[in-house]
Parts: sequence; C-alpha cells; structure tokens
Amino acid sequence: MKPWLDDSDDPRCYFAYGSNMSSRRLLARIPAASALGRARCSGYRVVCNKPSLDGSGKANLVESPAAAVWGVVYRVAREDWLELDRYEPGYTRHLCRVGLDDGSIVRAGVYLWLGEPTVEAAWDWYRDHLLHGAREHGLPHGAIEQIRSWATRRDPKRSR
Repeated sequence: MKPWLDDSDDPRCYFAYGSNMSSRRLLARIPAASALGRARCSGYRVVCNKPSLDGSGKANLVESPAAAVWGVVYRVAREDWLELDRYEPGYTRHLCRVGLDDGSIVRAGVYLWLGEPTVEAAWDWYRDHLLHGAREHGLPHGAIEQIRSWATRRDPKRSR
C-alpha cells in the first residue's frame, strides 16, 4: 500500500476491515456513504495489534504476502475523509486496490496503524461488533472464523 500523499490521491471508495464494516456504525458517522459490497485486499491480514486509549487492541492490517483480508467497500464523498479521520485516531490513510465480487478492482482509502506492534487483546464486544459487520456483508466463512479466533477479554466498562 502506498501512503496517501495529498488531495490528488483522494479516492471515492473506503475499504473498511474493522468496526466500520458495520453499516450502522459507518452510516452514523458518514450518513451519505453507501456500501458497494464485500472486497478482498491481497497481501495483508487483519490482526488486533493497535493499542487503543481504552486499554484494548483494535483492528489493523499487516503485510502477509500469501494472505488476503476481506472487508467492505463504501463509496464516500471527498469531504467525508476528514470526518472519518476524526474517528480513526492513530491510524494513517493509505491507498490500496481491492477486488469486488463482480471482478472489478477499485482504488480505495484504508486506515493503517504503523506503530510498534503490540499484543493487545480486543474487548469481547469489539470482536463481536466486527463479526456483526462481517456477517452483515457476507464475508467468507474463513474471514469470519479468523476474527472469531482473536484473543479477547471482558471490558470492565461494559457501557462503552
């Protein structure tokens, strides 16, 4: 993936692989977004290694040449990227190419965390939220099972 350098790189698609896979979550943040469907990004896998301010780990992509990560592509307006940035602290925007089910390849923005890897367990509710988004958009069984296999822990502040 290449860094997103300036507005000339501005894609009209967003590749969500974490909590924003859920339409309910993304549309609450970006009401004008529209789901184009599930998509596959080759050469990466999803892990839960981004430390969060709440003490848990959040989803991130790491290079893995033989792997592929599934997620959801949303169409977003140019002005929506700054709003999305507010919800993705610590991540940086990059550009990727993802394959949709119809065989088309689209250029999409994606958020990556580039800090030192940590071994943070996700909150159980966060993992379940990703599973909901993955099922909502019909991600393949293997992708769902990968998320389900994450180490989790119970959030002491369940009201989050």
